[in-house]
Amino acid sequence: MTLTALLKFMLALLGLFAAFILAFLFVGWPTKTKNVTYGMTFSRPYAEELGLDPDATLATALDDVGIRRFRLAAYWKLLEPNKGGWDFRDLDNDIRAVGSRGGKVVLAVGEKLPRWPECWGPDWWKKMPREEQRQNTLRYIETVVTRYRDNPAILAWQVENEPHFSYGDCPAPDYLFIRRETEFVRGLDPTRPVYTTDSGELSLWMTLGVFVDRLGISVYRVVRNPVLGNINFRYWFVPPYLYMRKAMLLRPLGVKDLYVSEFQMEPWSNKALQDTPIKDQLTSMDATQMRKNFSFAERMGLDAVDFWGIEWWVWMKEKQGHPEFIEAAKEFWKSRIK
Repeated sequence: MTLTALLKFMLALLGLFAAFILAFLFVGWPTKTKNVTYGMTFSRPYAEELGLDPDATLATALDDVGIRRFRLAAYWKLLEPNKGGWDFRDLDNDIRAVGSRGGKVVLAVGEKLPRWPECWGPDWWKKMPREEQRQNTLRYIETVVTRYRDNPAILAWQVENEPHFSYGDCPAPDYLFIRRETEFVRGLDPTRPVYTTDSGELSLWMTLGVFVDRLGISVYRVVRNPVLGNINFRYWFVPPYLYMRKAMLLRPLGVKDLYVSEFQMEPWSNKALQDTPIKDQLTSMDATQMRKNFSFAERMGLDAVDFWGIEWWVWMKEKQGHPEFIEAAKEFWKSRIK
């Protein structure tokens, strides 16, 4: 066989392999997944930013909607605003509120946590050299984990939030330190799984997924690129089962388990939602899109899905006269929650 013929043969094999992978990821018929646990991220500071009563907002999620699984964040900046001056009152109250209804909490710890400004290190910490920052980060994690590890409401620990992306006012990603944090938490509480999170669409998951017990992924259906302005980009071509099948391909490489840690249920905007016209918000998230997202989540083939946006649902009802989002959520949980 000549070199040219060999090259053609190899290219043909690569083409067939690529076609097989694409067909595996994109071709199929999505069916409803049985026994899915649905949850929600709740952020007290974000509720306050929207001018809401955070206790009432959490109570709405628990009692009106019926949610029993939550991702909460141990925001370091709020817990230790002054070094050594701890204040756990709000986090204690939130965990107690969930636990008293028989709910469960995935508690996120680390420098980078859900919601803007993404990284929640205290101001005094930001002035330190990086190695000193790391030591104080571990001290903070130890304080949080040891405080709550005997609490039966804690389901799992999440270490950092989408650390793969340099987004927000954050140190550069440091994968060796993230792994160190993960092993540190596992040593503090060997009885619970340790999670971290990554982008569902914009990552191969290999950097983070190989050293945690479960990898949470974000799923966004309508987004905007700041460079392109106010143009909605819809992931219409991504089927629900792609994430599960992608995980199947990566499992032999060490990605163990997958769930959805952040499923979009609020608009995408290039500025704060309270500064975005409601008409503009509804172009990327109205009640129809919300129901489509619920239907998509039901067909992903994953056993746990945590949604994102309860604060916005309450804000739209209480401040903007749009109760349809809370009503759609009530309808969904009433008929599908396990």
